[in-house]
Amino acid sequence: MSSKSRSASSIRDKWKLKKWYNIISPKLFGEVSLGSTPAFDASSTIGRKIETTLYDLTGDFSLVYVHLYFKINRNESDKLFTTFYGHELSRDYVRSLVRRKSSKINSIVEVNTKDGYVLRVKGLALTTYRIHRDQRSAIRKIMDDMIRKSAESHTFDEFIQEMIFGKLASDMFNEAKKIAPLRKVEVEKSKVVSIPSVEVKNTVEVSNSSSR
Repeated sequence: MSSKSRSASSIRDKWKLKKWYNIISPKLFGEVSLGSTPAFDASSTIGRKIETTLYDLTGDFSLVYVHLYFKINRNESDKLFTTFYGHELSRDYVRSLVRRKSSKINSIVEVNTKDGYVLRVKGLALTTYRIHRDQRSAIRKIMDDMIRKSAESHTFDEFIQEMIFGKLASDMFNEAKKIAPLRKVEVEKSKVVSIPSVEVKNTVEVSNSSSR
């Protein structure tokens, strides 16, 4: 047998040793299957990032531009459970919102939820016509303050729900339009910066228990 054939055979044998694990979305997103992944052991999958869209989870094609990022944080038998890691609106969608002779205002703020999660959140506001610098600053401050207030008054899951399903953007639109006419307000992007230490401990304990 040639070295090339032995190499191919070795790869096939390694794949046979792997087990397939079903990846599950967070409870907030219905605990639906996100597909499956092979691994020698479930513990080696902890920390892997998974990308999907809100359309894939809801079946609503109008939400195909919302990209969601999850991270595998624990396993139970052949199931891998995930937690929300962040989201981002597609570049094509954001590009389609921008118009000439109008203003684009971005807000980037780091926030803390009521239960101790830290996230970095990017807001986006688009006006119907070009506005003055002081108006842009006022709209940016409204977005900063409302994103921070929403996070501080809600748990992690509650804040994610408000952010992803549009309530936070709608609330910001209604407040910021008092400064200048707006076409659109979105929460363009988010990322989990850190999670409570007690959550890390619980995740490790569950994973170790499941692997025994």
